Amino acid sequence: MPHFPRDINILPLQLPPQVTCKYTHTFVRIQGTNLNFKERVMFPTFISILDIQSWWEVPCVAHFCSLFSQIFNLPEFHIEDLEEALLADENEGQTTLLSDLIVSLLRGCDILHKCREHIHTSNYQMFLRRLFRRQCRIHNIENPFDSDTDFQLLPLRRKLEILHTLCYFRLESKNVPELLDKLEADSLRVEPLGYDDKNSAYWYFFGTRLYREDNLRGEKRQKSKSDAIWQVICFTEDDWTNLAAKLKASTSRRNRALSKILYENFLPKIPKLFKEKEDQRRRNFFKKASRSRALSLKKNSDSERELSDLDVKKLVKSAEDSSSDSSIEEGVGDHWNSRKRCKQRVATRGSGRQITN
Repeated sequence: MPHFPRDINILPLQLPPQVTCKYTHTFVRIQGTNLNFKERVMFPTFISILDIQSWWEVPCVAHFCSLFSQIFNLPEFHIEDLEEALLADENEGQTTLLSDLIVSLLRGCDILHKCREHIHTSNYQMFLRRLFRRQCRIHNIENPFDSDTDFQLLPLRRKLEILHTLCYFRLESKNVPELLDKLEADSLRVEPLGYDDKNSAYWYFFGTRLYREDNLRGEKRQKSKSDAIWQVICFTEDDWTNLAAKLKASTSRRNRALSKILYENFLPKIPKLFKEKEDQRRRNFFKKASRSRALSLKKNSDSERELSDLDVKKLVKSAEDSSSDSSIEEGVGDHWNSRKRCKQRVATRGSGRQITN
């Protein structure tokens, strides 16, 4: 089973005793990386997909959501989807995946249970700040919302850290032990697949990605996160095959042992995983297209309604300014005919929404 690197430990948060003893390896952080958000704030700069792929919090959050998607009612997505959402968020603004995920996590937190039905993608930032003010005070950690800065305007790395911490806050709800009893404890732990001759650790979380953690100081165990580099080494099926073959041809006992794990436990299943991922991405694409079409139809319908209301005001004002009773009757008659035609157009457009399913 996969596990996080040896330099990663549990966040210093007080989880319920029932959770702490059974699921101590479920959610982790790099050792020595305290939640000091100010010291690690990134100035606004260009963020590439390679930068995002080197952030350990991305697979950590994605793995958390993969494990608990059903019992916590979280969106289902792959690591690549989260990376793309973060990159789009940096360049274009808040994406649907990030806002939907944050809303789902907030609704599951006990502190917000009285208002969970009122938390939506349009107002979640207020509840997010409220939760962090309370939780950071309880756990004596720094609040990343040191001001009323809009979440969307925060540096991308800080937003990811907030999302990572929010996942941990979700585990503090009182109903978590009962929900987790439905899962096997071993399925919640992540362990390294193994180490190569350079003492680099290989990590598999879920999906089709394989990560490697390279230690800059060789065999020495370091506490600083700057002494380790994360990178994706397997993107495609060919990457998996080539890596296994390369390790098998090595004279190193470690490399050959790692190769055996890949050949026996992963390579037979990798083609199926890639096919399932492609099928899901295709379904998500059509779902997104349908949603965009529905929103476009709604926007057009609302615009027609607004236009017809404006026509009403003009007609009424025109009728009031006229001294002729007949002109009033004529104006009102034109207004109702206009409203009738507008309703017919809206009904015609509205009927098209059913096709999107």
